[in-house]
Amino acid sequence: MSVTCRRQDKERFEQLGFQIALGEDKNTPIIEMIDEEANYGHCDEMPTNIPYYGSYSAGSNYGPGSIACDGRDYEEVPASSDGFVVAWNYRSGLPQIKSILRIRRYVGLERRVKRLFKALRKENCKEHIFNPDTHRCVKCGQHAEDDAVEGTPCQP
Repeated sequence: MSVTCRRQDKERFEQLGFQIALGEDKNTPIIEMIDEEANYGHCDEMPTNIPYYGSYSAGSNYGPGSIACDGRDYEEVPASSDGFVVAWNYRSGLPQIKSILRIRRYVGLERRVKRLFKALRKENCKEHIFNPDTHRCVKCGQHAEDDAVEGTPCQP
């Protein structure tokens, strides 16, 4: 299971068993955390009062899914890397409205959280922070050896 969250909320996820993903920069306000042993996708344990989004893989008794929380609202939907899973009404031959509404709500929440995180990255993005392995700025992607990097602020 993985979540993308604010650095300031790191401890909340560490209590559940998450760890910062390898290669995460220590200076970014937004981080990705991973819990390889997240049984049932931490069902009913995920915080509902802080912004984050994430996904989990299928287990023996449950399928893959995606989660999003904007700090007020929380939604979890069945999903995979191929897209969302829509519940189907076999009598009418149409998708169940409840399923479609959950997916719409999830998409709206995820969009809100991503906008918030983008604003946090921009707010915190004044100077370049280079990845020691790739020599690229983790925020804007410019290479450390580019002549245009010197003396210019980072602009993602």
